[in-house]
Amino acid sequence: MQVSLEALAAGIGEPFGSFDLKEATDLAERALEAALAQGAETFVLTYSGGKDSTATTVLTLEWWKRRGKPVEIHVVYADTGLEIPTLHAQALAFLEAVKRLHPGVHVHTARPRPEESFWVQIIGKGYPPPHNRFRWCTRRLKIAPMDRLVQSLPGKKAILTGVRFGESDARDERLLLSCSRGGECGQGVLFQEAKRLNALYVAPIAFWRECFVWDYLNFVAPSLGYPTEGLEAVYGGRDTRFGCWTCTVVRRDKAMARALENGHAHLLPLYEFREWLWAWTRDPRTREKRKDGEPGRLTLEARREVYRRLKEVEAKLGMEFLTSEEEALIQKLWRSGRYNGKRR
Repeated sequence: MQVSLEALAAGIGEPFGSFDLKEATDLAERALEAALAQGAETFVLTYSGGKDSTATTVLTLEWWKRRGKPVEIHVVYADTGLEIPTLHAQALAFLEAVKRLHPGVHVHTARPRPEESFWVQIIGKGYPPPHNRFRWCTRRLKIAPMDRLVQSLPGKKAILTGVRFGESDARDERLLLSCSRGGECGQGVLFQEAKRLNALYVAPIAFWRECFVWDYLNFVAPSLGYPTEGLEAVYGGRDTRFGCWTCTVVRRDKAMARALENGHAHLLPLYEFREWLWAWTRDPRTREKRKDGEPGRLTLEARREVYRRLKEVEAKLGMEFLTSEEEALIQKLWRSGRYNGKRR
């Protein structure tokens, strides 16, 4: 379903087509004020390193400073261990700037537990890489670590995300559903309260056009001291969408391909490994058979080959993808009757 932003704006009484960046910024700040009015004591900024979460973080921190720091702020970086290295480096530089500019802000990194990590699932347990019918990665690698951290924070929270209308049909549908179920959608989007986390979900820049995001990052944020003017170059094109460098949900990784074309040819081993992994794990010979005849987990031999090739990539790039704890877990799982192909 393709959502017309103008039609959406008419439905909520906002003149989308007439926005300029100043008006869009004012709308976003109204969303923050609304969250404050609903009793939020802590704002949690979910930061991925991408353009939208970066713009949301800068906007919120600047509003917070002008308003006299009315709430506690936590910036949470979701580090799956699979971020494209160029984007990861940009994210770490941005977080250092946040610490320098705002000493009172709490900066966290949310990582999956070793037993839930991507490589332990694939190499240790034999999970096939994620695909459209079995997208097991997002909850384990991003949502669960974030939820654990949010639940550890006291008081009522507002979780701020950078989701926007116009990013994708699926996200548009989720945002529209929120509006139709009682969310406040006249200034950003305030989702219904998530009682499990004692939190509101807020999307302050939901109505921002993509050009507003880039203008904010290229001109406004750098003038305030944030190192965001290089992010567009990391993207290598405004229409690029970043995910994990291992992502097998899509057939072709356009983000990595763009990175290779834009001066990061040293990352070619990552791209080649991802392409190989996609093909290798779709070969029926790499899969055990379930009782119903359908392909099951990866065979132990197939997992050993994934491990061998991953270690080769580590050596080529001088990067570590497997921690010592993950290595130990994988070896333990390989000896387990449940995961070594020799069920008892």
